[in-house]
Amino acid sequence: MLCIDSTIWWYRGGEKVRTIYVISWIVTIFAILSVASHAFGVPWGLDAIHGTSMEPLITEKDIVVVIPYLPDLMGEPDVGEIIVFKSDKTEYMVMHRVFDVLGENDGYITKGDNIERPDQELGMDIVKCEDIYGVVPEFFGHPLMIPKIGVLPHTLLELDPDLRQYLRGFILIFLIISLVIDSRRILMGK
Repeated sequence: MLCIDSTIWWYRGGEKVRTIYVISWIVTIFAILSVASHAFGVPWGLDAIHGTSMEPLITEKDIVVVIPYLPDLMGEPDVGEIIVFKSDKTEYMVMHRVFDVLGENDGYITKGDNIERPDQELGMDIVKCEDIYGVVPEFFGHPLMIPKIGVLPHTLLELDPDLRQYLRGFILIFLIISLVIDSRRILMGK
């Protein structure tokens, strides 16, 4: 039995293991992948947005879950899906909705929820499949996100770039240590 309540135990080979350790282990792995992917400039995992183009649904204070875009597995994005793509017109990756599909392998027209016109009317290139890095999964029409904690990454962006790299390394080391501790608890049933 898998339950979020930390007092519930589930059995592994006749031994009981606290569910909270398993959940903690999964969250830690996700966080490690998130920090590591951002170090390489890829927005997978947890991502903070910049600007107001997706308000009121997503604000700069929110952290959004982004999964890698795998076109062979996922197919083409549909109209209304939120994608993360690289554009040569902006400094950051762009997180906008697919506004229109131009046809097979022709590309996508995108638009922010808070912008009246599509990005391509504002000078951005048509988004090709190879420009898409990630997709924001939705649950009952709402993007998966953690509200109100996006202030932390925006504060880090204002810091000195060297300090930012040290903080990323520290966070990554902390997460790996946490993963090892959680793994020992799960495997030893403590």
